[in-house]
Formats: sequence, structure tokens, C-alpha cells
Amino acid sequence: MISRRLVRIKALQSLYSFQQGESTIDYTWPNLNPRQKAYFDDTLSTLLESIQQSHDFYLFLLDFPYQLSQYLLEEQALEKSKFYPDQAKIRRFGLLDRMPLVKYLHRAVTDNQRKGFAFDWSQLATQFDSFYQWMLEWEFVKDIDFFEQPTFEQQQSFLEEFYANLFETKESFFDTLNDYYPGWSDDELYTTREIEKTLQAAQSNGVIPVASSPTVGSEEIEMAKQLFITTAKNSLAYESQVSEISDNWDPSRIAVMDLLIIKLTLTEFLHCPTIPVKVTINEYLEITKNYSTPNSSRFVNGVLDKLRIVMEEQGLITKSGRGLRDK
Repeated sequence: MISRRLVRIKALQSLYSFQQGESTIDYTWPNLNPRQKAYFDDTLSTLLESIQQSHDFYLFLLDFPYQLSQYLLEEQALEKSKFYPDQAKIRRFGLLDRMPLVKYLHRAVTDNQRKGFAFDWSQLATQFDSFYQWMLEWEFVKDIDFFEQPTFEQQQSFLEEFYANLFETKESFFDTLNDYYPGWSDDELYTTREIEKTLQAAQSNGVIPVASSPTVGSEEIEMAKQLFITTAKNSLAYESQVSEISDNWDPSRIAVMDLLIIKLTLTEFLHCPTIPVKVTINEYLEITKNYSTPNSSRFVNGVLDKLRIVMEEQGLITKSGRGLRDK
């Protein structure tokens, strides 16, 4: 499932795009004119599509070992066709093909793939030789190549190291993904965690517990809609609340991203009863560190703490559920 933090980040980006896209428009809720309503709906639709894309890209990367194995089998066939074929190369080219887990992952991706799946490894085919050359540098690749039939546990361990090395040591791989899919920088943490969880939970009988796809009514889709719609509709009211507690600050003097983060936090304070206040504050402070100015985190933290105190005193923040009533 798409993490809540990633949903928050995408909602923040969409609100920023919405606000900057037609900044001269005065949005007065609920009386939007047709042009305003269409722009709002388009931005919301793009937000929901971006959440689906995150899941699609997770599936795309989960299929990488299989796609690389198919490229290597083609190279193996070329080597076999030579008058003096190199048997060592032929064996190395078949490494991934000797792992049933690679095929299980591909089958799981195929079974869970949407018709609108936007990504295609053929568009990165020119990079496959570089990917393979990186593999040859890694000691764990050389170690597993000794086994004609690696155990299932060995295959799991190999693929976990395979992905870890790609993501952690190959900056050019990261750049390639970012060029191909602009959302990769935001999705990286979610995607790498889901791939790791999928590999660890894979079963030797071929059952692969692929993360569920976001659907209409799913938690991540409903959360994204609520954050975007509620924050947009209450934007002016939130600005008034910020003005009341911000000494010598008015909304027009606050950095755009900082103010949007504060508004999203207020939406969670007031309209998400099952999310603890402390969790909301900590999450948005982490997002502030990565998506706003170096000094923003301290300022946002101060504003949010004042808002929390005032709203709790006024009885505006109501949380329900075990462990959610503590301040």
C-alpha cells in the first residue's frame, strides 16, 4: 500500500501546482465558475493518477530482474552462435535464468498489471549492458554463480542485495530512473521498501504477495482526496487561523510551501480523526525539511505548536480511537 507520507507529499505538490497554475483566479467556495471547477477537477485527477503511477512503477522495478535476464539470454544466444563460443560467458549470461524466483516475480507483475501501465523496459534497453557490467563487479554475484541451482533462500538473498546495490551504490541508475519517471525521487523510499517486503514474503511455491493497487475507495485514494479537497476549500479560513497566532506574520509573508504544509496539517488536525496530532506534526516537519527552505522546519514547528494549543483549548481537535486522545 502507498505510504501515508507519500500521499501527503503528492497532495502537497498538487496543491502547489493548483495554486501556482492560475494564481490570478480568486477561488470562492463553493461558488466556482465552470473554468475554475474544471481546473480544480483536473488537478485532483492528476493527483490520483500520480498515486496509481507510484504503484505502477513499483511493479515496473519488480520486473527488472526478469527483463534483464531476457536481455542476457539474447546475449547468450549470440555467444553460442560464435565459431568459438566462450563457455564462461555463456554460463554467466544464464545466471538470472537459473532463478525461478525471477520468473515468479515476472508472473506476479503480469497478473497485477493494469491495462494502462505506462512504463516499458524496452525504452531503457540501451542501458542493459551497463546494468550487466555493474553486476559483474559485485562479489555476491560471483558467489551465487557457482551454484547451478541456487536454493530459494539464496535467490531471495541475491535479489535483495541486487536491488540494494542498484539503489545505494549506482547513482547513474538513480538518475536513469529519475529521467524516465520524474516522480522517482519522491517514490524511492516507498518503492524500495515495498520491493524488499515483497522479496522477503515471497514463497518457494511461486506465491508472490504483491502490494495492492490503489483503487476507488482505498485508504490512500480517500486520504489524497480529503487532503486536497478539504485544504483547498478551507484555504482562506486556515489563513485566518494562522494570522491569529503568528506574531508579526501574515499569510502573504509566509513562504508558499510553508503555508501549504501548515494548511495540510490543519486539515489533518480538524478532519482526520484517526490520525494522532503528534504523528501529523512529525510527518509534516519531515516533509518540510525535504521540500522547503533550510530554516522552514523551525518556523513551521512553532506555528503548528501554537495552532495545536489554541485548537485543543477551543475543542476543535477531536480524535477518536485507542491512544488518540492524549495531547
